[in-house]
Amino acid sequence: MTLKLLAVGDLHLGRRPTRLPADLAARADDYSPAEAWRRSVDLAIREGAEAVLLAGDVVESRHDYFEALPRLQTGVAALSRAGIQTFAVSGNHDVNILPPLIDRVPDAHLLGRNGQWESVQLGDPGHGDSATLWGWSFPAERVRHNPLTQLPDDRGTGLRLGLLHCDRDQADSPYAPVTGETLRDARFDAWLLGHIHQPDGLDVDNASGYLGTVVGLDAGEPGARGPWLIEVADGHIQRFEQRPLAPLRWERIDIDIGGAAGEADVVQRLDARLEGLARALDRADDRPDLIGLRLRFTGDCDLVETDITPAVPQTDHSMELPGLDGTIRWFVESWRIDTRPVTPLSRLAERDDQPGLLARRLLVLERDATDADRAALLEAADRHLQSMPGHAGWSQLPGPWPDRQRLADWLRESGQNALRAMLAQERD
Repeated sequence: MTLKLLAVGDLHLGRRPTRLPADLAARADDYSPAEAWRRSVDLAIREGAEAVLLAGDVVESRHDYFEALPRLQTGVAALSRAGIQTFAVSGNHDVNILPPLIDRVPDAHLLGRNGQWESVQLGDPGHGDSATLWGWSFPAERVRHNPLTQLPDDRGTGLRLGLLHCDRDQADSPYAPVTGETLRDARFDAWLLGHIHQPDGLDVDNASGYLGTVVGLDAGEPGARGPWLIEVADGHIQRFEQRPLAPLRWERIDIDIGGAAGEADVVQRLDARLEGLARALDRADDRPDLIGLRLRFTGDCDLVETDITPAVPQTDHSMELPGLDGTIRWFVESWRIDTRPVTPLSRLAERDDQPGLLARRLLVLERDATDADRAALLEAADRHLQSMPGHAGWSQLPGPWPDRQRLADWLRESGQNALRAMLAQERD
């Protein structure tokens, strides 16, 4: 007999997708984490799972109590009627809201309350289709110590699973920093981690890592999203696979427009990429209802923005993905041009004018990271950014200050845009 589990990463109930086109904005709930949760519940019931495991940040914030409560109650009640248990740990987002929510949801269990490790037995201990599940919940919004240092010495026998919300290999993180080494030293068969929204490439042979968000919360979270189905038999994990059932999927697509002569060629290249995307989704067991695209036009091409804009659908409406009978819609969230001039940079760099000077700078950016001239150019760019008026306001933006590679990418892209514009002016 097989023990089946469904592991669900960061849900963030209360969030809704951003930057939807105008014709779908009123249907934001249909593409939200709440819909992904409903689909996860249905999947667990269809698969006959023993338990559903929630890896923290189940709720976006304390302000979402009254929205999250009925969603959780309905889902857990459906699971309970099917004989499926629900276990959760709290993360940094829902540390103050998930405990009282769970207390209002019959048949749901919060593991590791107040930062104290707790274990439960799943399946039949007398057979190989059983496991011990350990969980730890955030006791405060910020936790600067490694919770694994408090894991009890007696961790039971047989297959062991860990359910934990944490920040891996980020020593200064205020969100339960752990190390890959301490995760391995715990000698668990799998760690089901929450917090980082990008899922790891998990499988039977690599069963410890981040589950990721169940639905991409914005265009910065591209790729397949959904819960993970785990099967245990004969004391081992026999199956560990993601089920990409998210109603909304974000994708980044590169379209090579090298040699394109105008709008018609760009439309043809974009259409070919969309048909390829449709074929891939047609072969998949789980399909999204909606795809948001970030497009990047690449290749050796002298077309400028005014040449390409008419070929790109506007961002305020959605369309049917070709070849799938209208079952999936798509829209363009944003697009950009990242092409190189047809004339090689090396030839343009021989010119004694502004395009030539710019081409020489772009060639410097293509050099190895250890090159002194490249390092000096990036250092100058970094100083300039930090000295710009309003930098104090920039510091409030999320994420770290851009590293040198990011600066190089920005300079290259903006430089190529400027060079294309200069060459287009010459042609005109």
